[in-house]
Amino acid sequence: MNVDTGELIRLAMNADIAELIKKGFTPVPEELQEEANRELGNKDSVMVDMKKNTPLANWANRTKAANKKKAKNKMARASRRRNRK
Repeated sequence: MNVDTGELIRLAMNADIAELIKKGFTPVPEELQEEANRELGNKDSVMVDMKKNTPLANWANRTKAANKKKAKNKMARASRRRNRK
């Protein structure tokens, strides 16, 4: 699932997971697999409503917030490193 956009995709047997991770996709945890399959239905890709109060959307929002915090901390570390003199 791409937690930034809400796109949920079904992995094919021969899918390159490393390539999908580079594109911004995050594997859905085991405990949410059933809900993810229910969301997908017969389709290979769907957009999940990130404003709903479902376990899948809540997980995606928490993950997105954590990623945002990590990126902010990384930028702050780089800034501090550049400004040391």
